[in-house]
Amino acid sequence: MKKEALEEMRPVWVRAYANRKRCPEQEAEAAFSSESEYFEMQTEASPDLKECTELSLKNSFLSMAVDGVSIQPGSKAEAYLEARNVKTRENGMETYAKVCSLRVSPYGELNMRIMAGQIVRASNPIVLYEGDHFQPRTNEQGDLVVDYRPAIPRKSGRIIGCYIQIVLPRGGKDYKWLLEDDIARLMGYSARQKRNGNANALYTSNKGQIDTGFLEAKTLKHAMRSYTKLRVSEYVRLEDEMDETEPEDFTPEPEDGPETVTYQGGGEEEEEETF
Repeated sequence: MKKEALEEMRPVWVRAYANRKRCPEQEAEAAFSSESEYFEMQTEASPDLKECTELSLKNSFLSMAVDGVSIQPGSKAEAYLEARNVKTRENGMETYAKVCSLRVSPYGELNMRIMAGQIVRASNPIVLYEGDHFQPRTNEQGDLVVDYRPAIPRKSGRIIGCYIQIVLPRGGKDYKWLLEDDIARLMGYSARQKRNGNANALYTSNKGQIDTGFLEAKTLKHAMRSYTKLRVSEYVRLEDEMDETEPEDFTPEPEDGPETVTYQGGGEEEEEETF
């Protein structure tokens, strides 16, 4: 999307961002400058995003301000753009149109929940290794607590899970975790969703084990499922725990006409499974 088209949206984008972030207009102006650059760069680099309707592109860009998320690239990016083939009806005939939407990552969702007042903050997810002591329990007040003692020096490189601590309003704390059985279940679900029957490569890319960054993101996704559903803009989609990341060159092929998805950065839509 060209810079001129984005510039036309500057006044409304800046007002929406300042309102969402409760920040000075000067800060919102700076955010517009950087985010419009990311947006232009990503849409111009993707053939699929270039084919998206102008309305969907503009709405996705505005949604970044309305929901207060950034598409700055990085390992903990808050959001990214996706192109989706959506069935429409034109002159009585069914056809497909490419629309752009904003996909919010677990890290972006965490920030949105903080802005909404549901969460105060969250610790970095902690990967558990064989030999570490990890024991959830309830204390005398009936609150959930976790006893965690890492084995130092590390006794083994075998990953046995991951957990995260979330600080809630009024001083409460919550804990969520994924252990080996949970990881195996997610891996099995991933394999069932792939046309070639192979699970996402990140489940085994770490010397046969799950990639630690991937596990941390999965744990955060798992934690976010416990809280009240967020209200988001029409062109915003939240990642689900079952979503998988594919290599950058992956492009889903339509099958008998259902909705298909291509991410800027790669990806494939997956159905949700009860966990």
